[in-house]
Amino acid sequence: MKVIFFGTPEYVLPILENLHKCFEVVAVVTREAKPADRDKKLTYTPIDRWAFKHKIPVIYDLNKVPRADLGILAAYGKIIPEFLTANFKFGILNVHPSLLPDLRGASPVQAAIVRGLEQTGVTIIKLDSELDHGPIVSSFKEKVLAEDTTGTLRQRLFARSSQFLIDL
Repeated sequence: MKVIFFGTPEYVLPILENLHKCFEVVAVVTREAKPADRDKKLTYTPIDRWAFKHKIPVIYDLNKVPRADLGILAAYGKIIPEFLTANFKFGILNVHPSLLPDLRGASPVQAAIVRGLEQTGVTIIKLDSELDHGPIVSSFKEKVLAEDTTGTLRQRLFARSSQFLIDL
């Protein structure tokens, strides 16, 4: 199966790595490099660096995403235009770190901690035209530990998602 991965931050790398082991990742879509720090040195995303190391094409322009069997999106950071889903035989699956429909939006892990939730999870949805909406494909629950921070909980959710997606 030919897969295209959409993602940006380091904490989604376990998903990309597991997809790469099990399927043919034909491209990654990530954010463009941006100037950072005082010296304004061009900084590439962790997904961009991973793809370069593995000799997988990197795409920044959503209008240039090729056709593939399946798209997997995890913390990409941009809204995917509806026309793009037509490029994928089986659509695009979004890995969302909450139990939808609760905690939609860009900060569900932080919201789970701030709200004092004892449990959260990950929902895999098939993208449609609305934000964090679409048919729910599957989900799993994860306990929120008293010592969890946004970083520890997010890392655990996406690490567990990496195998969950493969099993799915």
